[in-house]
Amino acid sequence: MARVRLRTIFLVLLTVLVAAAFMANYFWTSHTQQRQTEAELVEKGQVLAQQMGAMWSFLAANQEQLEQAAYTETGSYMGLHCAIVGRSVGLIFSRETNYTTRFVNFNPRNPSDAPDAFEARALTAFLEGPRVTEYHAFATFDGREVFRYSAPMQIQENCLDCHGEPAGTFDVTGFPREGWKIGDVGGAISIVIPLDIYRENEQSTVVSNIIFFSVLLVLFSVCIWFALSYLVASPLNRIQAGVKQVQKGDLDIKLVPTETSRELSELVHEFNSMNNELASMYSDLENQVTDRTQRLSEANKLLKEQRAQLEGINHRLIEENRYKSDFLAMMSHELRTPLTSIIAFADMLSHDAHDLADADTADICAEIDVNSQLLLGIINDILDMSRIDAGKAELNCELVDLGDLAAALELLTRVLADRKGISYACDIAGDVPLLRADFDKLQHVFVNLLSNAVKFTPEGGTVSLKVTFDGDTDEIVFAVTDSGIGIARENQKEIFDRFRQIDSSDSRKFGGTGLGLALVKEYTQMHNGTVEVASELGEGSTFTVRIPRQRGVGLEDHADR
Repeated sequence: MARVRLRTIFLVLLTVLVAAAFMANYFWTSHTQQRQTEAELVEKGQVLAQQMGAMWSFLAANQEQLEQAAYTETGSYMGLHCAIVGRSVGLIFSRETNYTTRFVNFNPRNPSDAPDAFEARALTAFLEGPRVTEYHAFATFDGREVFRYSAPMQIQENCLDCHGEPAGTFDVTGFPREGWKIGDVGGAISIVIPLDIYRENEQSTVVSNIIFFSVLLVLFSVCIWFALSYLVASPLNRIQAGVKQVQKGDLDIKLVPTETSRELSELVHEFNSMNNELASMYSDLENQVTDRTQRLSEANKLLKEQRAQLEGINHRLIEENRYKSDFLAMMSHELRTPLTSIIAFADMLSHDAHDLADADTADICAEIDVNSQLLLGIINDILDMSRIDAGKAELNCELVDLGDLAAALELLTRVLADRKGISYACDIAGDVPLLRADFDKLQHVFVNLLSNAVKFTPEGGTVSLKVTFDGDTDEIVFAVTDSGIGIARENQKEIFDRFRQIDSSDSRKFGGTGLGLALVKEYTQMHNGTVEVASELGEGSTFTVRIPRQRGVGLEDHADR
């Protein structure tokens, strides 16, 4: 609709209105003309019926003279009476005018006066309704359209000689009397009027009215069309042309005010005002664009310089991080060599001390061994983290029997737990299958978790490792639970960060580098697994590690081992 021109819309609207008005005029004219024709025919039928009734009254009033004329000189009755005269006059009238007039009755003395269907309905209406004075309708008669009119025939005093009482006695014509009384309906006058000339006149009138109305509508439409073009379409076209000029960037255009209407004149005035404001805004905008472009150019230049500086800084950071990783790896490796020697010699001294039964020397050797092991664990954590940062950490996957893993963890955890008086338990479900994983890294994960559990559990507490198989997700589930100090909810998201401890003060109670849980997370994710913690402060903690079985063997193979 938005793409249709205004003139086209009004042309279509005018066409629809003209067509609607034309049809309305046609139906109204046809209806009016038909009603007028019917009224004229009813009036003509009334006149003819009155004339025929007057003739019948005249004949009935002069029945004696007719009877005198109906007898011969010898006294014989010739059959001349009012009914015969009336029927004869009707036949002559019908033959001369193409009209059909009849006198009908339900029990006629002459069979030709028997009523047809229309006349029977008229007689029934006259007999059942004394106030019904006429009956008419458009109908078909002898294969052509006609107008039929009927009026009742009332019995008068002169009619009683032939049709009065006593009923059944014979009158002068030799027919039995009907026993009618004055005012009874003795029959009906039936008039059939042909409609040919009326229909022609009706169609001619309708056509004339339609032609006149059509010419009038066309003249009105032409006037409205030209008025619309001059008063609306032309001014709007000028405004549209002005808008296109503005779209092309010509803001100096000015429209001449139109005198066709106040609304369009105000529209032109508003257009010129808007154009002036646009020209002013465009001028200011050009100045702003020039200024902003200059500033943007300077900002881009500054950004390029800063990006170059950042790239240099980033390059140096990468180099420094690589140097740091290499340094940590080298230092860790260099520290491990003498530390391993210290642990070996401490072990030798410990054996010698036992052989010599020197208790003090044995205790000193034990302390050297424990602290050396702790220092070795720290160095190993730093070395492993450096390898991960350098992208050199790789998985060496093999089939892992979790019973072997649990046995290896038992040796270390039991020693740590016994020193603090903590009970340790390990439970592996019977349906846990073999797991394809890196044994060393998997052991490192649970060494860190179990050593943390022992470290943060007070004397007399409990630490446990429970291993189950989740068949729905095809994952091995490890749960490390302790009855230690617990972790506050706000700190649970931070404990897996590197070098992160809940108590980071210089006077903290528990030592460590803060890399243990970070390595747990890294190694678990390398196995496509997840690690979660559930804990309440003062109520212990549970670390849950879920690792996909991946290419592990079936349950039946595990049961056969």
